[in-house]
Amino acid sequence: MTNESPDSSFPDHGTEHATSRQLHPSTLDRMGVSGEGDIENVKEVDLGGRLVDVADVWEVMSTLRYNFILLMGLTLVALPVDQTAYFHPVLTTGDLTWECLPDTECARRQAEGTGDVRCGLGHNGTAQWRYTSPQWTEVEEFSLICGRAWYYALYNSLYQAGILIGLPLLGTLSDWKGRHLGTLVSWTILMSGFLLLSVAPNLWMLLLFQVVLGVGGGGFYTITFARRMELIPAQYRNRAQCIINLGEMSGYATTLPLCFWLGNWRYTLALSAFLMLPGYVLFVFPESPQSAVAQNKMSEARSTIQYLASRNNTRLINFNLKPVTEIRLGYRDLFLRDGRARILTLRMMFVWFTASITSYSLTYMALNLPGSQITNFLILSTLPYLVEIAIRFLVIDVVGRRTCLLICLVITGLGLTTMLILTSFFSLSSLSVSMPLYFLVKISSGIVFTLAYLITLELFPTVLRQQALHVCSMMARVGSVSGPMLGLLDGLYPGTSIWIILGVVVVCFVMCFRVPETRGQPLMDSFEQLIGYGCATPTTAKGKGGYDRF
Repeated sequence: MTNESPDSSFPDHGTEHATSRQLHPSTLDRMGVSGEGDIENVKEVDLGGRLVDVADVWEVMSTLRYNFILLMGLTLVALPVDQTAYFHPVLTTGDLTWECLPDTECARRQAEGTGDVRCGLGHNGTAQWRYTSPQWTEVEEFSLICGRAWYYALYNSLYQAGILIGLPLLGTLSDWKGRHLGTLVSWTILMSGFLLLSVAPNLWMLLLFQVVLGVGGGGFYTITFARRMELIPAQYRNRAQCIINLGEMSGYATTLPLCFWLGNWRYTLALSAFLMLPGYVLFVFPESPQSAVAQNKMSEARSTIQYLASRNNTRLINFNLKPVTEIRLGYRDLFLRDGRARILTLRMMFVWFTASITSYSLTYMALNLPGSQITNFLILSTLPYLVEIAIRFLVIDVVGRRTCLLICLVITGLGLTTMLILTSFFSLSSLSVSMPLYFLVKISSGIVFTLAYLITLELFPTVLRQQALHVCSMMARVGSVSGPMLGLLDGLYPGTSIWIILGVVVVCFVMCFRVPETRGQPLMDSFEQLIGYGCATPTTAKGKGGYDRF
């Protein structure tokens, strides 16, 4: 057995003397690795009995191929449902068409051109007209038009209300009991919501089951996001998020067309529930080691790390995980325990709010652009996402999280200013002018949104990470509800909504100068690390060295 030079990839956290050496075949047998071809690819790492973080362990493995396989597996099982829960209500009502039957009061009113002639036709009004669009939607089945149209607005809002209910509950569950249980509960609630909606017997049950769907949908994404990212070391985290986002974009491409191809809203939701069944393979995946450490389950964390190391052609010896002195922290620790943690939490909450209100406002503004509502919606929901992923993959690790965040806020502000000028002095009726502008702002605001996810994940420790993500996501829900409502203000004065969003973006830009740079930093495990990081954040090119206060 020959010794090699110390592993230079190991981070400077007091474990710089880790050594790597080629393994003897008998050792390979004990690891469960067979075949002579594996010998050269397997290394033994001696950590010298020092206390290390889970993030340190990822740095010394010879490969992280199996970690990425787990990440992609967790992403693939979520493809059929990632976007259906969010967007099926919007898409199933887009471009609905109808016509009056001949020789009716409806036809006479339509000939006179007196607005929506379906309203005020009396008790037999629905017999005087019919839908001609191929989709059968909630609006058609429950007659959510005219005086009942507000029920559909309530239907959409109740999904967001469900998210606000589920986020604090599932966030606490995930931090206290582990990512594994949090994923199981949120996945089951989400699947139940799809199934219950597909068989809703009346309007009131439809509204109730929409809340159930929101409870599961809001918690599922953030829990699985943290669970996936905790498997990845700092230098690959941005690329791992790009892989996750590519999975989401595939969700757009595969699930959104179901809303049209199936032609019936009940079939769409039932199929989504059915496609979730294979997702229970999630629960044969190992628990996040960092989550196990946060629950003080050190033996489980060690065994999981040893299992992942063996799958990554590495054997770890003489290593001990740093224990967490406090477990089961709550939301009060984010806001009341320390002023630095409170300021950081509020700052990130506002970043999430800004990204959400901008992105959702643009998406709903697209429904008012010339051309097909559905086409505009799909273009502004999918194509910018692909460009955004490419930009983040190439740029963020070079310029850093904070710099990229500030640049994208500037681009968003300039785009909104241009839109404001065009709205005030010209007309946005030309699709060739308006669509590229919306496209640009959608890309920049989308990058802000995904950076908000990444920075929040990297800033907060494992004992509070899920709760921090969820409290920020709750603020994003406020933005997503407020965004479409801003369009109503344009009726009072054109461009009012853009003025408001522009003001929010400017305030966010100023606040983001004090957001810490997290590039190259391992994920924290304890509240003490958060407070220490609050006084010192990396500023140099490799994410190590100089520090500044936030």
